[in-house]
Amino acid sequence: MANPIRQKEIDERVGKFADKFWGAFQMTENGRVKSTILLYSFCLCWVLLALYGGCFALLNPWLDSLLQGLPVGLVTTVEALVPAAVGTAAASLVWLLPGDKRLLPAAYIWLALLVLACLITLIIMMGLESLGLILQFFGMFTLAPLALGLGSSLLAYYFYWKKRPLPKIRQGLGKGSENL
Repeated sequence: MANPIRQKEIDERVGKFADKFWGAFQMTENGRVKSTILLYSFCLCWVLLALYGGCFALLNPWLDSLLQGLPVGLVTTVEALVPAAVGTAAASLVWLLPGDKRLLPAAYIWLALLVLACLITLIIMMGLESLGLILQFFGMFTLAPLALGLGSSLLAYYFYWKKRPLPKIRQGLGKGSENL
């Protein structure tokens, strides 16, 4: 038997978190979005999805004919990694755009959340008896792009973050300002 007082506390916490999360997508009084990084990264994740889909659709038939006769494991690995690498290289061009550099890693996080939601939905719809086929499909078409894209974008953001100029308030403080 569940404790109704404890359940009420949990429900309130979940409700506050949900209100705070969805509140970031709402408009302010002057008609602007409260969190542009959430909105822009969500839109960019759909662009990344189309980019990777195009890379797989264009490169895999060519790779399949090129790798005919080789072991299936090698063909599957190459057909997963080459389009993912090309798509990641094309997606990395976002770094050349001015603006918030958190946009690309945030878009990959959105993409990972969408992939996870699709995976769960597909497992529910197709049942556990086809789990092996579902995981094979998702492993080939989603793990390589997510691993390469998220890993490279987080690494690039880390190096950008380490080289970023110090805020003006920290520049004028002198010795000992490293701890701020």
